[in-house]
Amino acid sequence: MSSSPAGRSRLTAQVRDGIARHPRLPRAAKAAVAAVLAWLAVQPLGGAADEYPYYAPLGAVIAVSATVADSVKASVQGVMAILLGAALAVVAAAVVPTVPGLAVVVLLGTLAAGWWRFGEMGDWVPIAALFVLIIGSSGLVDYLIGYVLLTGLGAAVGVGVNAALPPMPLVPGDRQITVAREALAAQLDDLADALRSDPPLDREQWLARHHDIRPRALAMGRLVTQATQVRRVNWRARRWQKWADRQVEHARALERLSLVVDDLAGLLAMTEHADREDVALGPRLRQPAAEAMEAVAVMLREGKDEDGPPSQDVRDRADAAVEVLADSVTERVRAGVTEVLAAGAVVTALRQLVASV
Repeated sequence: MSSSPAGRSRLTAQVRDGIARHPRLPRAAKAAVAAVLAWLAVQPLGGAADEYPYYAPLGAVIAVSATVADSVKASVQGVMAILLGAALAVVAAAVVPTVPGLAVVVLLGTLAAGWWRFGEMGDWVPIAALFVLIIGSSGLVDYLIGYVLLTGLGAAVGVGVNAALPPMPLVPGDRQITVAREALAAQLDDLADALRSDPPLDREQWLARHHDIRPRALAMGRLVTQATQVRRVNWRARRWQKWADRQVEHARALERLSLVVDDLAGLLAMTEHADREDVALGPRLRQPAAEAMEAVAVMLREGKDEDGPPSQDVRDRADAAVEVLADSVTERVRAGVTEVLAAGAVVTALRQLVASV
C-alpha cells in the first residue's frame, strides 16, 4: 500500500528525483502562488489598483528567487530599477516629445541597466521607462505612483511566500555532485584506456582524450556558494544543517579534485604521446598507472553524496594501486632512469585524489 513506510519512502524518493531533474519546479510553483496572492491582495484597494492590477503579480514574480536572501535582494534591486526607469520617463516627458523621448529613455535606460547594483534586475530600467512614458502619458504622476506601489506590494508578497516556504535546493545539489563524480571517473577511465593503447597514442589522440573538466570545478564552486547562501533568513536551515554541511564539504573537495584531474590529463597529453622520445611513463609504468587510475575511478563512483564515503575496501584497493605505481617509479630511479619528474607528478596527483575522496 502507498501508505506503508516502504510506499512513502518510494514516493519521497520519486519526489526528490523529480526535483533533482527539474530544480526550477518548486520556484515556479511558488511564483505562481505569489502571483495569485498579489492579484487578490490588490483587488479591494481601488484607485490605481483597479486600473493596473497586473503590476502586483508582476512584482511578485520578480521577487521569487532561489533563496530568501536573494528574494529580498531581487525585490530591492527591482524596485530601484523601476524607480530609475520611471524617473527617466518623467524627465523625458517634460523635456522632449514622445517619439524622441522613446529613443532617449531606451538609450539611457539600457546604459543604466548595466550598473552592477541592479544585478539581474537591470533590464527593468528601460522597461519601466517605456511603461511610464507610453502607458502613463495621460496621467503621468498617478500612473507612476500606482506602478511603483503596486509592483512593490507584489514584490513584498513574493518575499513573504519565499520566506514562508524557503527553498533548500539540496536535492539538485546532490545530483550535481553525482554528475561531477561521474565526469571525473570517466576522465580517469579514458586516460587509463589511452595508456593501454597499442601502438601508443600520438599527441592529437591524447588531446582528444582530455575532457573539459574545469566547468565541473566552476559548478562545484557555485554549489558551495548556493549551499551557504540558502541558509540565510531560512527557518528550515537548522533542520537540514548536516545535509547542507556535508554537501558543502563534498562540493569543495570535488572542486579541488576537478583541477587535479584536469592537470593530470593535461600532463599526460603533453608528455606521454608517441611523438616524444622521452615519455613520462613509458611501457613499464603505463600498466600500473592505468590500474591506479581505474581504481581511483571506482572509488570516485562509489563515494556518492547520498551513500556516504567509499567503503574501506574500495579505498584500500585504490591506495594499494597507487602505491604499486609509486614503487614502480622508485624502481626506475634505482635502475638509473633520471627522467621521472612527470611520472612522480602522476603519482602525486593520484595520491591527492585518494586522500580527498
